Amino acid sequence: AKEAAAKEAAAKEAAAKDKKRSHANVPLEEELDTDAERAKRARRMGRFGTGEAVGGGKKAAQLAAERHERLKSMKLVAAGVDNDEEKEEFWDSLTIRGTNTNLEKSYFRLTSAPDPATVRPQPVLEKALRRLKTEAAGESYFYLQDQMKALRQDLTVQRIRNSFTAEVYEHHARVALANHDLGEFNQCQTVLKTLYGEGVSGQEVEFLAYRVLYSAITGVTGSNINTVLSTACAMRTEPAIAHALAVRSALQEDNAVEYFRLLGAAPSLGHGGTGDLMSQKNEQVRFRHVTVACKAFSPRVPVAHLARVLGFTLHRAYVPGDGERDPVVGADGAPRVDPPWARPEDVAECVAWLEAHGAAVKDDGGVPSVDCKESAPRLFVPEDKNAVAHGDQTLDIADFMASF
Repeated sequence: AKEAAAKEAAAKEAAAKDKKRSHANVPLEEELDTDAERAKRARRMGRFGTGEAVGGGKKAAQLAAERHERLKSMKLVAAGVDNDEEKEEFWDSLTIRGTNTNLEKSYFRLTSAPDPATVRPQPVLEKALRRLKTEAAGESYFYLQDQMKALRQDLTVQRIRNSFTAEVYEHHARVALANHDLGEFNQCQTVLKTLYGEGVSGQEVEFLAYRVLYSAITGVTGSNINTVLSTACAMRTEPAIAHALAVRSALQEDNAVEYFRLLGAAPSLGHGGTGDLMSQKNEQVRFRHVTVACKAFSPRVPVAHLARVLGFTLHRAYVPGDGERDPVVGADGAPRVDPPWARPEDVAECVAWLEAHGAAVKDDGGVPSVDCKESAPRLFVPEDKNAVAHGDQTLDIADFMASF
């Protein structure tokens, strides 16, 4: 039995050596051109679409087949190209001009050279952006994100870098801010910084202010941020930039009163991105102020006072000419607004927030007040109920099911 086992093991070893020897003699191009390898590549390519809208069925399959035939002869590797001039000529030869006329198009990651039949030219892209700004503006963020990324991809593969490109990235950045997606916003502002540096016209002042706010809110540091701050200081005569620099100072000083006065003036700047960015920090600023207030004041603090100081009265729509909320420009050039006095509904909202964070709210002769001594050791930051462990919280079940 032992002798038979030894012979079987020797036979297996010899077969393995023969297989390895024959494999070594097969050229790489032949090895990669087997039926099994082609089937693997086909399965991998099948994970990505052709650029058509989801659910295309037979039409999408037909377009995929046609696209595959057109792309057979296209090569993306420039063999033997060494200098910049030759590289530029090579990429010019690959630059395409799209012929697709669909205003709606889903985003798919490219795995090969782009096909002109699935790429939209600039006139069509302009109409598509206009649609996203108007009739489709109320769609879910998941849908808007998908459409905007497809727009950006069509611009990139056609090497279009002009004022319209800046407009696309600016709109995508504002949409991302409105939906608290700082990651996507940062991608857009990085591209915009490059475009502005190339001399492309756009809303440069607005987005410089956003970069100052972004660095203050996220705590990002480094030489790039120092350059941004130097540029901003040189342009602080612009109200939006002066406002952003003032917000940065208020955050560094943990000055909640100043912070919410600046937040109240955000609508007067003419764009919603400032308020959207600042709202990312509201929770932290409020908690820090209440923590300090419970240690500094005794015995109690009226909730109506905290509701006003902590910005719970700022939800009311700003109307130009409203004497109570007209912005006042300070010595630093930044507009500020004193928050309105608290109404019963504002006090109720503040009470709910305080109790959710562990504060002891007592009735002090009919006036809701925070008991500072009892509250100080009990304060905590509650768990974020909207947080997700994996994936994207903007992808709700309706969006997910609609993709099938």
